[in-house]
Amino acid sequence: MSKKRSKKKKSPAAGPKKKKIKVKNIVITACVIAAAAVACAVVYIIYLNTSLSDADFAGKMWRSTSAYDSSGDEADLKTIYNNYYSNYRGSLKLKDDGTFSFWMSVGDPTDGTHSGSYTYDRDKDIVNAVFDSGDKADFKIVRDKNKTIEHIEAPYNGYTIYFTLEEDSTETLV
Repeated sequence: MSKKRSKKKKSPAAGPKKKKIKVKNIVITACVIAAAAVACAVVYIIYLNTSLSDADFAGKMWRSTSAYDSSGDEADLKTIYNNYYSNYRGSLKLKDDGTFSFWMSVGDPTDGTHSGSYTYDRDKDIVNAVFDSGDKADFKIVRDKNKTIEHIEAPYNGYTIYFTLEEDSTETLV
């Protein structure tokens, strides 16, 4: 007696189903990767907008603490302020609404030389200030290795004035 071997025939549908499953898996994987890339991009944009945002310097009072002349030598603040230094120290306040107040001398708050608006260049860490009088100045944000602000440098009458955060930064400007 001869035994017949039974050969199982592969169904023609079995092969293509595997290919469809593989293609489907590839498409799903590609979609997951694309979604992850979009999520990473969104997180990065949020990080850029908050990591060095205006919030770390805006709405706080900055007081002049030192000054340097054009050669880099330290200058006495009393020289810059004349006789007003004993009861008046310079101040810089960059407000949350994009306006600022910059006081280095006595004067009328409405004369245009003590206030204006600003934009913040995150790439350069510079505040671009435009006074109400039309004059422009760049205030440089100087940070330590932990990205904490050490001081803000502002030009004034040929000097570079260093402003540091006042301990009670809730004080309002005069």
